[in-house]
Amino acid sequence: MNGLEVFNIQLEPTRIVRLPYVTDLKGGQWISPHVVNQNHYFPYAIHEKEHVFPKTFALYSLNIDLVDFIDIRHFSVWIIEPRAMFLEGDRIIVQTIDQRLFAGKSKLLTGKSLMLRNDEDVNCEVIDFVNIHFIGRIARGISSM
Repeated sequence: MNGLEVFNIQLEPTRIVRLPYVTDLKGGQWISPHVVNQNHYFPYAIHEKEHVFPKTFALYSLNIDLVDFIDIRHFSVWIIEPRAMFLEGDRIIVQTIDQRLFAGKSKLLTGKSLMLRNDEDVNCEVIDFVNIHFIGRIARGISSM
């Protein structure tokens, strides 16, 4: 075989959905009616059996002050699903009522607190639920040109 390998590529049906595109987290609001207009949508490709949860949005993240335990800051756009429930080990983003922003792997510590961990599952931050303003699941990180 002359050192050449043959790759079989199987194309999957995809569709493009338009997600609200947020560039700033002012006043603790993630999506404000004043921020979203016709020019503020992000084209997001999803596969045939994938689902986009209600209120999912794209966040431009390059200039956001973030305590990052999972190296998500290297992606310029994050697809965020606002969630009240998530699975242990999901990559989540948390905004506290004092506007601090954290990204890490989730672990329910008690009925009143959440622990964020890094990729080595080392405990990094414990946040009480009463101090959380927003919590969402990071569905995907995207590097845009």
